[in-house]
Amino acid sequence: MKWNLIFGRKDTLLPVWAALCEAIADGSDPRYPSGARHALVVMVCCDKKGLEDKTRGLLGENGWIRPVITSVKRLEHPFHSDDPTMLACYAGAVEKDGGIIVYQDSIPDQQT
Repeated sequence: MKWNLIFGRKDTLLPVWAALCEAIADGSDPRYPSGARHALVVMVCCDKKGLEDKTRGLLGENGWIRPVITSVKRLEHPFHSDDPTMLACYAGAVEKDGGIIVYQDSIPDQQT
């Protein structure tokens, strides 16, 4: 049986969510110094009830601690974007455990 790429996993029938987050690098990835806070987009395929746990788990597995999820959006299927990075992130959500986009510039500490 031949599978369409979108339906290659049993849970791809679940919606794909995009979560806008902030998190702190744990230093395990040399591109992001330990303690640096970055904005991230995380895309995962799951039901809404599991969204927060799956997002936090994916971030933790990839070197991000103390995530703050600021907003979430259910993505349309099929997903359309002119941005190849967004398309790759979406593909990661559908084909693997999820996708993460890290905004390069860190967020400065807010001192009050």
